[in-house]
Amino acid sequence: MGLGGTDERMERMRRTVVKAAAGASAVVLAAGAGAATYAALEDSPSSGAAIAVAGSPAAATSGGTVSDVYDGSNDSVVEITVTLGSGAQQGGPGAGASQAQGSGFVYDANGHVVTNAHVVENATSIQVRFANGKTYDATVVGTDPSTDLAVIDVDAPSSAFHPVTLGDSSALEVGQEVVAIGSPFGLENTVTSGIVSALDRSMQAPNGYTINGAIQTDAAINHGNSGGPLLDLHDRVIGVNSQIESDSGGSDGVGFAVPSNTVKSIVSQLVVGGTVQHAYLGVGLT
Repeated sequence: MGLGGTDERMERMRRTVVKAAAGASAVVLAAGAGAATYAALEDSPSSGAAIAVAGSPAAATSGGTVSDVYDGSNDSVVEITVTLGSGAQQGGPGAGASQAQGSGFVYDANGHVVTNAHVVENATSIQVRFANGKTYDATVVGTDPSTDLAVIDVDAPSSAFHPVTLGDSSALEVGQEVVAIGSPFGLENTVTSGIVSALDRSMQAPNGYTINGAIQTDAAINHGNSGGPLLDLHDRVIGVNSQIESDSGGSDGVGFAVPSNTVKSIVSQLVVGGTVQHAYLGVGLT
């Protein structure tokens, strides 16, 4: 990763401690942008059991191998490096600008890449590295802190873009195999695999709102994986890797992804207008 460890802002956020469901202390971390802690998981359903969505197990689990998914999707996954402000903003005079790092994936042939909002938060410059090693500048199109999603526009030739297919996260089955591709600790284009450990989890977004329907997985997710895709065995993105729950600060086998159906709704709005409208209920006192 090469960053984050000396970043005062990241260090303060890393120390955030939340109550785990079992009563032990656990650190809930965003999986990218250095070692930043952005959200704590809300309590899972009272039964504590994984929630499965009805469907066809055969359809959910059939498909290619992990190697097939990597071969079919790797060119679509990028490493994102952002510069975060100046020394005055990040740690006082003379500290110099800091950097943070995450992952993303190509959304369309027009240069749009999807990542987490916390990966590009406060970025003054963004560089995107493709699987072939070529690096290009990018700018933020729009972010939605309420779902921790963002779209960036990469200034690269059209031949660089290999869009992914977004799957239907409502059809997922607990226990089906999934694959994560990203750049943990700056190790670009790393693949890990596991299963869907549970469905309908809740995450707290960077702005405090709840992200519903989150996917829990035991595929290894670490700092730098944030914004990268969680794929099924048909090369379809079924989630955006966003957070981990960990006592150690590294992967303890409990990762969380924003579901692809949320991605479809939010990203389509960001691409068109750069903003997202959310309906909510509130109470005001006069």
